[in-house]
Amino acid sequence: MKRSIVRKSLILTVVPTILSIHGVVESQEAVVTGPIVNVRRGPGTNYEVVARVKKDDRFPVINVKGSWVQIDIDEETLKELALQEAGEGPPPPPEETWIFRGLIQFVGKPPDFEERQIEFQNWALDEVPVTFIEFKSDSQIWVRLPPEKYASIGRVRQIARRIAQEYKRQTGYLEKKVVVKVLKGDRIYATASE
Repeated sequence: MKRSIVRKSLILTVVPTILSIHGVVESQEAVVTGPIVNVRRGPGTNYEVVARVKKDDRFPVINVKGSWVQIDIDEETLKELALQEAGEGPPPPPEETWIFRGLIQFVGKPPDFEERQIEFQNWALDEVPVTFIEFKSDSQIWVRLPPEKYASIGRVRQIARRIAQEYKRQTGYLEKKVVVKVLKGDRIYATASE
């Protein structure tokens, strides 16, 4: 989605829904990339393994906490995947199911992504502060800074990296790298990514 903000006025251009090789992606999903991956009761290896999933299995993303991703496995699927002792019935379903972030790939965006982008824009205008911000795509942001922020190119790159990090944190956009380009006048002065 391409959006620009100049001094808190919003210009909105609508772009069609993202398509993946598996069809329309309505919300963010975790696609398993490892051959067989443990699903745990909580975000860490100290939590009990409750199921195992295989490569290319897809699950909606609920939350991200550091290196762990909370996924939504419907109760019927969880019963099929649940680990159980021989001769026992399936254990009660866990309240939460988590998977290690390094063994999945993110596809799509969180369902409230556009609202999160607007909140991020307000953060950037107030906290950095930027004087201009435009989303060239979901993963590329162009900004201008106040003149006093251009003291050194190293400092400008630090600011751009901070903007990229904060964008990912606030919007939940984890599908690919976010690139921030800082303009000085009409030319690109510095670039950073996260």
